[in-house]
Amino acid sequence: DLWPAMRLIWFGFKKFYYLYLLRRKGLPGLIRNHLQACLDLELTRPLGEAEFVVFDMETTGLHAKRGDRIVSISAVRVKQGRIDLSDSFHEIVDPDRHIPSETAVIHGILPSMVHGKPTFEEVLPSFISYVGSSVLVAHHAWLDLSFLNQEMIRLYRFPIQSLVIDTALLDRVLRSKTSFYGGLELNSTLRATAERYHVRVEGHHSSFGDALATAQVFQQMLKLAKKQDILRLRDLLRRAYRPVSLGQETSSI
Repeated sequence: DLWPAMRLIWFGFKKFYYLYLLRRKGLPGLIRNHLQACLDLELTRPLGEAEFVVFDMETTGLHAKRGDRIVSISAVRVKQGRIDLSDSFHEIVDPDRHIPSETAVIHGILPSMVHGKPTFEEVLPSFISYVGSSVLVAHHAWLDLSFLNQEMIRLYRFPIQSLVIDTALLDRVLRSKTSFYGGLELNSTLRATAERYHVRVEGHHSSFGDALATAQVFQQMLKLAKKQDILRLRDLLRRAYRPVSLGQETSSI
């Protein structure tokens, strides 16, 4: 399989790309700080010493390119394999557009709840600062990143550059090495994945509840990864990193 090796080559190329961008004049301060933080990431770091930010968001719909917007974003930090709830991130956001009743009934965020809340433009700098040089983690990461990058490009004409681990992809990779689940196509929703790792999902379809559940699942995945001799950050990224296209969308999850 050439993909793991190609991913490492891509990581190396991105560092040179960051250095090139940092030499450009007129780069917004937020983007400059973000790129510098990405440069500080050490891929050879043991997994037990790595730092991750597990995030989730709720939106007005599933289609960023069709005008759907973020209504809440939450994240928890995983440090040395432990979830640090004292260092979490949560914001309800005014999407500056109508919240359809069919989505409000899923995530429970009503139009009255976003009135007077900050816009995503106001929240984004705090979130980027919170992420720092950490690796981002999300379940079906491309969907969350399509919304995040839509906002990044709208505001800064620049997508997020943090490395990202998709727990849905990592689940398939880890299961392919086990005799019990290997080769089986199983339900990849967060709830179904959590059940496979004996994690109870509380507050499903709230951004904080789903971020916390994903972090707990990721904790168990790190333990299984260690048993499969995935010991360093670069080894994990080789297997579960997937570049995300801004244009990717879905009609169902």
